[in-house]
Amino acid sequence: MDSVPHSLQAADLWLIDSLVVPASLHDAEGRFVHMNAAAERAIGSSNAYWLGRHYTEPVPAEARENVEAQFRRAVQTGEPTDFETVFVDASGQIRGVRAQHLPLRRGDAIVGVFILAFDVRQPPAGPIGQEAHPRLTSRQRQVLDLIASGLSTSEVAKELTLSSETVRNHLRRVFEELQVHTRVEAILAAQRFGLLAAPALRPQPSDAGADPERCAREDSNLRPAD
Repeated sequence: MDSVPHSLQAADLWLIDSLVVPASLHDAEGRFVHMNAAAERAIGSSNAYWLGRHYTEPVPAEARENVEAQFRRAVQTGEPTDFETVFVDASGQIRGVRAQHLPLRRGDAIVGVFILAFDVRQPPAGPIGQEAHPRLTSRQRQVLDLIASGLSTSEVAKELTLSSETVRNHLRRVFEELQVHTRVEAILAAQRFGLLAAPALRPQPSDAGADPERCAREDSNLRPAD
């Protein structure tokens, strides 16, 4: 309890730790004061690591403005917020999350914010940034979904009953639309734009998703022939 600001000493940390959903306690400036075990598992790093760090650190740049506005609303008006956004876990995966910012009062003052995080298995209800939303055909999204699940070009071709060259052509167009150059970048961009179902808030296995080395080998096949 020595690391907890005096104004938050009365907070029942044991109650936070007993919750099965990811939860964290922040001072009014947004610094992490405490994180429960469920939040540690979701983000992939420890409470000790996050102690004193700012809540925006795991939030991608394009989502920060909205998240900061939600936090300010809780601190300045005392109103709880409920919204969807994304964050980056310790493995570098972009994850969808529904967040609730609950202001903590001491007398008439807001002394901190209690944040709850819930799984988002569907794309966010609204844009997380100001970027133009890419438009993919249903076939392109099918190909992208299968690539994101870890299938190779030949495996995608077999799954969709297409030729490997047709799959590569779809991927080239996906790259152009998402303005990326590799499969890994395409998967991350698709998650950012809500084109793929967001992963659940649970630890990510180290071998989940597409294999980077295989992706690099297959990406080389997408370059135009000389």
